[in-house]
Amino acid sequence: MIEQSPEIILALILILTFVASYLFVRYGYAPMRSFWLKQELTYDNVLCKQLLLDIDPRHAMYATAGLVVFAFLLGAVIAGNVISGFILGSVAFLVPSVITQHLERKRRRLLDNQLVDGLTTLASGVRAGLNMVQAIELLVINHKGPIQQEFNHLLREYKMGLDLNQAMHNMGNRVGSPLYRLTFTAIEMHRKRGGDSGKSMDRIAESIREIHRLEGKLDAITAQGRFQAIMMACMPALFSVQLYIMDPDGFKMLFIEPAGRLILLGIVVMLILAFVWIRKILAVDI
Repeated sequence: MIEQSPEIILALILILTFVASYLFVRYGYAPMRSFWLKQELTYDNVLCKQLLLDIDPRHAMYATAGLVVFAFLLGAVIAGNVISGFILGSVAFLVPSVITQHLERKRRRLLDNQLVDGLTTLASGVRAGLNMVQAIELLVINHKGPIQQEFNHLLREYKMGLDLNQAMHNMGNRVGSPLYRLTFTAIEMHRKRGGDSGKSMDRIAESIREIHRLEGKLDAITAQGRFQAIMMACMPALFSVQLYIMDPDGFKMLFIEPAGRLILLGIVVMLILAFVWIRKILAVDI
């Protein structure tokens, strides 16, 4: 076997680095920039428009990129190989998206739960002789949390000269909930055709209350499947502890040998796909 000198190895590394840099600049810059702008738009929609947070999307992307680089270097230094750094960097890349999606779902769920009480307040204000704008102001005064923020934002858009129907349409798109879109569509149709506003909003509130009841029943039916998905995700960790206790040397081979690392990577990928598949099956919309 021919022994390679360090100079030849260093030259090969430099050549490969140059080729990789050229290919990235020549073919990878445009897709990378497109991906970067798309992620900025996602952060803008979630953080600024939906969560109403005063965070610059570009700064959020810089923080995400810094977290990915730090996680990659940390994994490469601690484990001593690039594969571990790549895995840890991929996890760090997914963490901000998972957190923002969790906050978005939590806020939307809270908005849906507050909608019935908000409609009751609007109906009471209309019955008391207030117009729709004054009833919305009454809702902002008497309610707290996300529904107060969203309707207060709606009022600001209306006072700046935007039509009330367009302001409600913007709020429905910003919240992203079909219940709010249904509510604002019904209010818009009622404002065009006339009728008893209080009675109309009471019917909407009753329909939304029935939807919440059906969703609660559906959650109870699918609770066992969700618990099984969580248990399936936890079982590999429990089996790993058991294997380490039974055969520590053999278990360490999974992290030392290249074949063992490929097996671990395959396990993680299949586990994630199975978990997402189960969640998709159980995600039933009413």
